[in-house]
Amino acid sequence: MTLDVMTKDRAEKLPGFGATLEHELGRFYFWADFSDQDHTFFVRPTAENELGCLADVFGIQDGVTRFMAREMFIREGERLRLLEEA
Repeated sequence: MTLDVMTKDRAEKLPGFGATLEHELGRFYFWADFSDQDHTFFVRPTAENELGCLADVFGIQDGVTRFMAREMFIREGERLRLLEEA
């Protein structure tokens, strides 16, 4: 799937991000932790190591999809957590 065809509906049907440590680099994942009724977020992992995962974050608002940021997620037990929340 590419960004130009990503919709809120499609993003919400993606596999969930952060609930496990196993993610395929380059694949899109729905980021439910930050999504709400007005904003839909999804991520694309770009690199990972023993500390965590670096991922591109995208958002959809009012039908417009755009790149938001590149974020670091750290391993915490069996989950990934946004570094800023640590």
